[in-house]
Amino acid sequence: MENKKYPIELEVVTPLSVGAGNDNDWIRGTDFIQKEGKVYVLDFQKMAASGVDINMLSSLFLKSDDEGIANLPGMKLEEVSRYVFDSPCRTRNNIKTFLRTQLFDKPVVAGSSIKGAVRSALFNQLHTSKEENINDVLGNMKKDTDFMRFIRISDFEMPDTILVNTKIFNLRGFGNNWEGGWKHLGTDRDGNSHTTNEYNPFGFNTLYECVVPGRKGIGSISLAQSAFSMMDSKTMDNISHLKQKKEVINSSVNVLFKMINASTKGYLLKEKAFFEKYHAERSDEITDSIQQLIDMIPEDNSYCLIKMSAGVGFHSITGDYQFDNYDDTGFWEDNRNRGKKKYKSRKTAEYQGKLQLMGFVKLRLMSDEEADNSEQKLQAEHKMTLEKITAPIKEKEAERARLLEAEQERIKAIEIRKRNQKAFQELMEKAIQAYTSNSWDEAIANAEKAVEIDPDNQAPKELIAKIRQSQQIANFIETEQKANIQKFNQELAEVIKGKISIGALMGTTEKWLKVDGHTFGETEHLALLEEIKKLPGKELKRLKNSRMKIANVIGPEQADKILKAFNL
Repeated sequence: MENKKYPIELEVVTPLSVGAGNDNDWIRGTDFIQKEGKVYVLDFQKMAASGVDINMLSSLFLKSDDEGIANLPGMKLEEVSRYVFDSPCRTRNNIKTFLRTQLFDKPVVAGSSIKGAVRSALFNQLHTSKEENINDVLGNMKKDTDFMRFIRISDFEMPDTILVNTKIFNLRGFGNNWEGGWKHLGTDRDGNSHTTNEYNPFGFNTLYECVVPGRKGIGSISLAQSAFSMMDSKTMDNISHLKQKKEVINSSVNVLFKMINASTKGYLLKEKAFFEKYHAERSDEITDSIQQLIDMIPEDNSYCLIKMSAGVGFHSITGDYQFDNYDDTGFWEDNRNRGKKKYKSRKTAEYQGKLQLMGFVKLRLMSDEEADNSEQKLQAEHKMTLEKITAPIKEKEAERARLLEAEQERIKAIEIRKRNQKAFQELMEKAIQAYTSNSWDEAIANAEKAVEIDPDNQAPKELIAKIRQSQQIANFIETEQKANIQKFNQELAEVIKGKISIGALMGTTEKWLKVDGHTFGETEHLALLEEIKKLPGKELKRLKNSRMKIANVIGPEQADKILKAFNL
């Protein structure tokens, strides 16, 4: 028995976004600007090479002043942009980017993303009771029963992307009285969101980089029949739903398609009923779109329709097994959301004037001839792209060498001038130290004092220029990106690592504990104890007097355990 590899065509049915991660979002007023119906994703190297005033540009970045950036003297947006998109709508938010290949910079649908959606669909079809969890049904790696390792899905490179505007369809009400609506920015002082019947494309909207309906990519699905058949009898005995799994692996890929279609259809029927019950302005467009998706599912399972990636929603991502309908989902009991219906929001996209759910794709088995022709076409495109990439490499390397030499000469000149006087040298050393530790304000302040001492010396002026021109943009971008990362979702040991005072340790621990689901247990106790041991001696001496502060954060019992470890 051999493994079977099926050539597959992926066709996008509704706008699809496979996210590149929050840290790769395009930041408004820094990574992109909007002007006259266009979105310009800026290229900083091109802007610097074009002669744009970097000092003025840095100031505008700090204020997220996209209008000011667009109107800078000498700014030719088309020439200094990495990408240019038609803008479907204004937005106050960052743009969610699509995953791309490194070498060819092409949008790519990751096989892992498809596999996650397939996993949910298989769980939906194989489970026999609501008490079964996904590991019960599909196994896990630790017990060597993970069924998904026998299904391998490649990446699918896609031709292009556009920007699509998205809005949140929400429910409003309380108790048993709920109505459909659209989530908007609030009108109160804090700008809180609120839900109304009226649809407005702007306000609480997000632009997604998407592959649009009709675009196609090629890849493969492999069913590891040989590996599956080689499992020993003991392992086989521990595999649940073995008969159905054998059918998936040992039959044609259409059996897998059949299960996916059944799962998708069940989900769509419940989703349609949800939108039919909860009306809001333009919600009929979504209902119509859902019916078109239902009608698209083939009876012969010659292809499958599956929902994936951004906007996938709670029901799809969990295998859609918990609820027989999406109206009776229960209510939240926590203080913040008490009394609100569970799982009541939907992400919708507007494309070609119609509202629809995101992320539906069609997977179709290709003939060998189709697969060969598509692969040859893709390879030819790769070759052309590679030639464009490699052609200017020598020229760029020469320019880099020239710039590096100039930078080295400038640094050498700065070092020579720093020796002129002791005060000047100390200020420059402080400025450089602050600069290397990303303390920009302190670095500039010390350099400016150095200019006051020796106005004719160019070193501090050049250092200020370097900070403002070469580093300020990078620092700002890094700061903005880090602000989007939920760092406190890491283990406590990672979050408190390197803190040099008991105050910093406990302050960080307190913030970590405020994150949903975080509790202070034995693992956290050991991590905190380990970091306290690394504190300077003067901090350890303050440990005894810090008992109340520690107890306020982790509790008296844990605080006593910490102090006892230090014989206090």
